[in-house]
Amino acid sequence: MTQWAADHAAMTHPLDYLVVLDFEATCDDTNPPSPQEIIEFPSVLLSAHTLDVVAEFESFVRPTHHPVLTPFCTELTGIHQGDVDGAPAFVDVFAAHQAWMLAHGLPRVPTQQGLPYAFVTCGDWDLKTMLPAQLRAVGLDPHGVPLAYRRWINIKHPFRATMKEKRGPAGMPHMLTKLGLSLEGRHHRGIDDCRNIARIARALVAAGATLGLTAELPAVSPA
Repeated sequence: MTQWAADHAAMTHPLDYLVVLDFEATCDDTNPPSPQEIIEFPSVLLSAHTLDVVAEFESFVRPTHHPVLTPFCTELTGIHQGDVDGAPAFVDVFAAHQAWMLAHGLPRVPTQQGLPYAFVTCGDWDLKTMLPAQLRAVGLDPHGVPLAYRRWINIKHPFRATMKEKRGPAGMPHMLTKLGLSLEGRHHRGIDDCRNIARIARALVAAGATLGLTAELPAVSPA
């Protein structure tokens, strides 16, 4: 099987699990850090059949290029300097996340039947922009994003299709409100956002939505 065929199979195979992911990263309102770095790496694992929560993963991440969080970042996310000072480095957290998925039966690479899971995000930024940028920030090939992290479901797409909204805001608070849900936890705290995205996914499916892949990173040609 060619790489293209394997990738295509992974995209079309029926999903058994959904991995909700929502990074938090270094930030500032007046002088944005460059490079931006992930400071919280959370996920909520859902059964794609019942939308029940199977497991959760959360780790703070220690930034190295700009190790001191700005007051704006702490105010926005609720993440404090002490949370990241003692946290593991990104490469260790990323490895732990992949090990967590493997421990729950989610393979790193597709079989002939493809991958039985997909990531779910609120927007494309997490996996399209932030993860490749983070790899670059730690000196790794930004094109070397593992296959499983190269495709995802942007929950905004099924939301707009189900709610018949072609334009306008589709942020998490708006989606929750339109679906008759209240915000639980703190917005822009990664693990809370993951839990709220999971609730949005559950409500959309109950309203008749189909959660299918909406985006992927472009294929990398072999050298």
